[in-house]
Amino acid sequence: MDQIYSSSVLTIAAASGDNADAGLPGMSAGPRSFQRHIDNVQGLYFANLPRRFDSTISESVWNSRAWTLQEKVSSPRVLYFSAQRCFFTCHHSQVSFLESDDTIENGLERTKWSGNLSDANVNLIPTTHIVNIITYRRVVQTYTSRHLTFSSDILLAFKAHEARFHPLFRSDFLFGLPRSELDSQLLWQPGGPLKRRRDPRTNLPSFPTWSWAGWVGKANCNDDENLSRIEWIEADGTRFSNQDFRYPAGANADVYKRLGYRNQWGGALQQGVPYYMEKSRPERYFFHLTAPEEERMLGPNLKAGTNHLVFAAETTSALKVEFGHYWAMSVYNHKCTGCDDAEKDGHVVCPPIIPDKDDFVAGYVIVPAELSTKMKEDDDEGRYELIRISRTKPREQTERGEEDPDLLVDEEAVTMEKTSFPDRPDVEKSKHSCACDQRRFDVSKPWCLYNVMLVEWEAQVAYRMGLGTVHIDAWAQAKPREKIITLG
Repeated sequence: MDQIYSSSVLTIAAASGDNADAGLPGMSAGPRSFQRHIDNVQGLYFANLPRRFDSTISESVWNSRAWTLQEKVSSPRVLYFSAQRCFFTCHHSQVSFLESDDTIENGLERTKWSGNLSDANVNLIPTTHIVNIITYRRVVQTYTSRHLTFSSDILLAFKAHEARFHPLFRSDFLFGLPRSELDSQLLWQPGGPLKRRRDPRTNLPSFPTWSWAGWVGKANCNDDENLSRIEWIEADGTRFSNQDFRYPAGANADVYKRLGYRNQWGGALQQGVPYYMEKSRPERYFFHLTAPEEERMLGPNLKAGTNHLVFAAETTSALKVEFGHYWAMSVYNHKCTGCDDAEKDGHVVCPPIIPDKDDFVAGYVIVPAELSTKMKEDDDEGRYELIRISRTKPREQTERGEEDPDLLVDEEAVTMEKTSFPDRPDVEKSKHSCACDQRRFDVSKPWCLYNVMLVEWEAQVAYRMGLGTVHIDAWAQAKPREKIITLG
């Protein structure tokens, strides 16, 4: 469908109806709904105007459907038929054109689009001068907020977007996630109510838990800087880092080739997100240095015959999730006000705390409501475990440190002894996004957090339950161990 829409001269969008048989107002669907009224008030003439483009399209049923997003994104030109008038957009212009017989309004018909990549924007996937991961985050956020008649179409309707993203990431996709950024995109979070996507005939899960496609609900993909702490394991048992898969084949293993490759790139920040661009092609912004596919090994790969990912990572069951709500995080995320009555309370997702052995808040995880209820009722605590995915920093910590973050050694940063900072804010009053007790843990350390995934084990396969952060000291003090993870 990407080729069909992108190759079209013009796409006609029936934006007025609530189904595919609604027709086009002013043509087969009958007259338009708008009627002009003119009043004379003390010699001044007042007239009503039909609705503008942004409100008309944004509030239409057409714009709420997942399948129709590809029409907007892929089509070079779109003619929208609304109930009151027509609109025209073209990817070569950052303005929309509206149909009008009003001489005053005609002078204003070239209405500029908003600067952000909103759902109504003419170009949701710009190809230059914006970081690929920022665009991906916004498209996925928009796409997963839309509706599907058949829930199983979640990946089929996304194929057109994957095709447009392919050159921006230099990568194909695994269940909706760019393969070249798989480590960072495992860190997506729910943006609202979330439940498992299931086959209506069998009630079995349709897609893996590690992908947003495996869930019904809005997803917020990760665009924070993070330092991966996992190693991918291929079918022959060989381990690879993310840089092994992103850099030209063999370059990451040779210090001179690695430095030579890095010298071909420049870097900067956009909206707080670090990005890199090839000096020979500075208009393309990448979240990480990524060589063309023909120059590098392609991975990570799924376990043969499954939808499972296999990697080595540190895990611990010494840090337990407790369902006494971390009230500060509940308010901070505007998502949960209590678990006692999910229906009455508008329960969406839970941010339960992760305490250390002395009951100081070491971190938190965000868990969908239906899963948090299940965990509260489950007596088998051994089913659940935390997996370390990457190292990161609080949003308030803007400094990246004096040395290359990729060269940071975790063992040199952690403190195994108990520390105390009594003058720092109480955990329940703090608005600090690191979400741990600052009286116990030093949040001024560079890169002081780990991104962790809460999983449930079934038949030696781990399934994602939620995602959160833990202070690096608390993690080290819990004495984690490395484990081979099969994530389904």
